[in-house]
Amino acid sequence: MSNSPGRGYGYSVVSDHISLALKNAGHNVYFLGMQSIHPPYVDKDGIVNLGVRYDPWAADILGEYFRIYKIDYFLSIFDIWLGQTNYIGPMTKKAGVQWIAHVTANSYPLSPFLATPCSQTSIMIAPSKFVYNTLQEVFSNSIPTFYIPHGVDLDIYKPLPDEEKKRTKERLRVGDKEFIALSVMRNKGMQKDFPTLFDAWKLLLEKIPKLKEKGILLCLSDTMEPDGVRLDLLRNRMGLTNNVRFIWAKPRKDGTLEATYEGNPEGLPHTANLNFGPEEMARLYNIADCHVVSSQGESFNLPTLEAMACGIPVIAGNHTTGPELIGEGAGLLASIRTTITTPLISDIYYIDQNNLMECMKKMYEDEEFRKKCSKNALEFAKKYRWEVVTKRWINLINAVEYIRVVP
Repeated sequence: MSNSPGRGYGYSVVSDHISLALKNAGHNVYFLGMQSIHPPYVDKDGIVNLGVRYDPWAADILGEYFRIYKIDYFLSIFDIWLGQTNYIGPMTKKAGVQWIAHVTANSYPLSPFLATPCSQTSIMIAPSKFVYNTLQEVFSNSIPTFYIPHGVDLDIYKPLPDEEKKRTKERLRVGDKEFIALSVMRNKGMQKDFPTLFDAWKLLLEKIPKLKEKGILLCLSDTMEPDGVRLDLLRNRMGLTNNVRFIWAKPRKDGTLEATYEGNPEGLPHTANLNFGPEEMARLYNIADCHVVSSQGESFNLPTLEAMACGIPVIAGNHTTGPELIGEGAGLLASIRTTITTPLISDIYYIDQNNLMECMKKMYEDEEFRKKCSKNALEFAKKYRWEVVTKRWINLINAVEYIRVVP
């Protein structure tokens, strides 16, 4: 198996749950964390964790692991279109290993540059109906493809008592706010489209001036991620210094992290490798009046599901996975301003900032609507319980010999 580094972000969460479920179902599981430098060890769940050698994407050791551990199936959970992973297709075919690839696609139609690595796989797993349909248009007659969504732990992601919400708000210094919009988005390139989010928030403040004092947009993101946008500079340029705040991390004595307010002298800016545990993430979702995603396309979007499991109304674009996650009354879908064809020869979507503003305005002004969305969100999230989702993975692996593809 393989995952992105961090053991706390989306792909890592998915990998951890799938690994444990397969092990508990009687399969021998070897977990390879790409970019993880360590000798093999057995973790607390009894799963053998493998590390890389010199190449952070394991090109110089994966074949050896195939040979030593007599691997039958390689399940990858990362973006297979990355250039660093081009070696996997030829290597799995040479070793006679079946490559079960979790495939992400956040634009439409399928990019030819993604179609090439997809064509090297034995089986593809789509995390959303949008991705499944996009893959089927190209590979319906050649590569078995299955829809298995991400999941959520409803024992952790759930509505919390008011007293705990109050403590979290005070810790983040937002206890005086009557409307909190939260956005949990990775700052990678332009995909999440923070400019549109900030612009919509600015329009809302102009529409309802009292929100300049009584409202706040909280963002959990790395403001200086190397391939992203300098979010702090963008915020300041747009005159939102006092109205948009970034969540920082404060180390606890036990080595874990808790969320804190921006600028805390005992804290540090949140980065992609400083991940909060699921319990802390649940606390963050619970203090929000709505969760907002402004991205140009998604292959799933786990924060939206986690927010819904906490009973938080959600807002996302009316594209890619937005309709299937929010289409059952859990929130609002912002309309699309335009689409743009990228150098990957696939289209991305730009949300209309005025309509996004109207969506947030609706959430602020209509308390009864928020309550209705909250109820629908809680019901919707039940469909994605991890114990339900992992059964699909177990059934797939148990049956995979019947759909075995000759390398």
